[in-house]
Amino acid sequence: MQNPYFHNRKLQNENNDKKKSAQTSKIDTKNIVDINILLNRVKTEEKNQTKRNIIFFSIVTTALSLFGTFIVVVK
Repeated sequence: MQNPYFHNRKLQNENNDKKKSAQTSKIDTKNIVDINILLNRVKTEEKNQTKRNIIFFSIVTTALSLFGTFIVVVK
């Protein structure tokens, strides 16, 4: 006769029930997607990225010019 217990004293059926419950989740809802909303989101993200790049380069340029000015003044 087969022993129904594992080494940690849990039943085999308890472990099987836990595995089955995690695998049976499904999403059956259909979402309506508007292409214009998606395109507008992409355009605004591109604009934001361009603004971030301009700000980054201006900060780097300002830092380099201040550092160069500091070097000239110290000498």
